Amino acid sequence: MFAPSPPDVVVPLRPEDVRAAATVLAAALADDPGFVHLFPVRRRREAELRAMYRMTLSDSVRYGRAFVTKLDGAVTGAIAIYPPGTYPMTAARWWRQSGRIARIALYTREHSLGIIRFGDVTASAVPTDTWYVEALGVRPDLQRAGRGKRLMAEAFGLVDGAEAPSYLETTKPDNVGYYEALGYSPVREPLPLAAGGPWIFAMRRTEQTSRTEMAEAV
Repeated sequence: MFAPSPPDVVVPLRPEDVRAAATVLAAALADDPGFVHLFPVRRRREAELRAMYRMTLSDSVRYGRAFVTKLDGAVTGAIAIYPPGTYPMTAARWWRQSGRIARIALYTREHSLGIIRFGDVTASAVPTDTWYVEALGVRPDLQRAGRGKRLMAEAFGLVDGAEAPSYLETTKPDNVGYYEALGYSPVREPLPLAAGGPWIFAMRRTEQTSRTEMAEAV
């Protein structure tokens, strides 16, 4: 017997909810090994991630797709996904985000070079024929109840409707099995962010999982 689906609604991300969605992603991903490495000062990490995800989500609303789960009007989870050919950001899109980029640079200060390297490594590896799941996260106190799978199901509705593959990365080894259960497979050996890790696990999904099957997985 499958656990009941959480009572949240899934809706497209609106510009007025970008700040709240970025806060959820920052809290959800603050302990991922990659972000612990890139943002080593714990007391600053969530603020740095919030700034980064406000930029990402603002861009995905305009050029990609983004959805959130909401419970009683509050954002509980978020996903950002880009169609083929829309990632990485173009120079014009970087320029549009110049104010946010300046704030991120101010927040990150001494470890900005590592963040740039991480961005270069991941952006250059995103296949041009895939939908790219750029971010997925659920509020920490509400995780493991099916919200992430509901957000992924929304993304798969787009991906499978286009009869296309999708691609993502994670730096959290425990997430590899989670994504494998959703139809993803590793596409190469993990790439190190630093000597001895953490590692970037790249995964691709080619098998089309129906929305019914996804609903059963929740």
